[in-house]
Amino acid sequence: MSREVGEDVDVDLATAVGLCAIGDATLSEAAKAADVTRWELEESIEDAGLTEALGVDEEVDVAAEIDAVLDRES
Repeated sequence: MSREVGEDVDVDLATAVGLCAIGDATLSEAAKAADVTRWELEESIEDAGLTEALGVDEEVDVAAEIDAVLDRES
């Protein structure tokens, strides 16, 4: 099966965005699969205009997110 994409398309990064969009991977998992940082993936999502659609919030309070995770685990 042949995949034709534009010259400037990073197929791994596009796949990572797609995995996030369909809920098969978290941002971190998808970024790792695409061999980019989570922040680079977030930037690509923002550049594509998908930030709101995918629920990506750049202004996340990291400390609050960590506390929420720890609260769920206890």
